[in-house]
Amino acid sequence: MNPEQLDNPSDYQLIVNQIYQNEKFDFVGIALQSAQSPHPIKWSFVAGNTNEKFRKIVLRSGIGIAGLVVRTGKPFWDNDLNHYEYSDEMYTPIAKSELLQSAVAVPIISPLTKLVRGVLLAGYRSNNNQLSEQTALTLSQYL
Repeated sequence: MNPEQLDNPSDYQLIVNQIYQNEKFDFVGIALQSAQSPHPIKWSFVAGNTNEKFRKIVLRSGIGIAGLVVRTGKPFWDNDLNHYEYSDEMYTPIAKSELLQSAVAVPIISPLTKLVRGVLLAGYRSNNNQLSEQTALTLSQYL
């Protein structure tokens, strides 16, 4: 589905639910940039969450997996999120709050402006699944 066609918030939740069910991730979430200044990016649509902490997380460009994806506009994945500490540039609050061991994130890019509108992130709570470029490509197909 084209991100410009997603005008109803329930469309994003449908995508998250579909990925969660079809791909068997432990957690799937979409963070979108607010239209209101200063344009914070927050997790708005999730499936598989274990708590409500995601609602308080505000992404910062360049910080953490999702922040890196927002800044670069490129997919990113990591199969060992446990070694990041709070002071690390790649510290990922969503991974810590949801106890994710591995995660993949892809940008949600507006076809009209070519700007990143948000991030689609999916992850696992165990080390049994290895993420790769193919996982990022599969995730991108849902957008």
